[in-house]
Amino acid sequence: MAKKDITRKQLLKEPDRFITTSGKLIAYARAHRLPLLIAAGAVLVLLLAVVTVRQVSNRNERLASERVDKAVAQYAAALKDTDPKTARNRVKTAFEELFSQYGSKSAVKIARIVYGDICYRAGDGKAAIDMYTKALDDYRDVPALKNIILNGLAYAYVLDADDAQSIRYFKMITEDQEKTLQGGALFN
Repeated sequence: MAKKDITRKQLLKEPDRFITTSGKLIAYARAHRLPLLIAAGAVLVLLLAVVTVRQVSNRNERLASERVDKAVAQYAAALKDTDPKTARNRVKTAFEELFSQYGSKSAVKIARIVYGDICYRAGDGKAAIDMYTKALDDYRDVPALKNIILNGLAYAYVLDADDAQSIRYFKMITEDQEKTLQGGALFN
């Protein structure tokens, strides 16, 4: 069977699909102008809100990071001319304000580990345990940091004279797939 050829004249008589479709869309837009404008405005407002929230979040993250750096530098400076307990007392309010204002930021999550170490060096086992426990909640899914935090917890419990808990945390390190600090945990 031969294929039926369509002549150019017949093609010109058929309506153009693009022009027909775009004409229908324009007619729909004219008929529904107000709802379409409201929807477009809502999308723009939503986009503006998302951008604003991201900007504020990034600014707060930067400010938190700067405050963590400042508190750690203040501790290092205090440690040069005094003992760890006095140095911790000098930075205690800076860290507490940091935790209360920027508690969910990544810089503050790391600062919990640092402050846990500061408390441990100052001889405050309970505060160190508190900081390490909160940090463990933050980094439970990061194996290398988790072992560092577990190690800090174990030593804080040694400082607090709770050998059973200390052994429990050292065992958690040795039973983990991550090799970070396993040698020291086995030794302890």
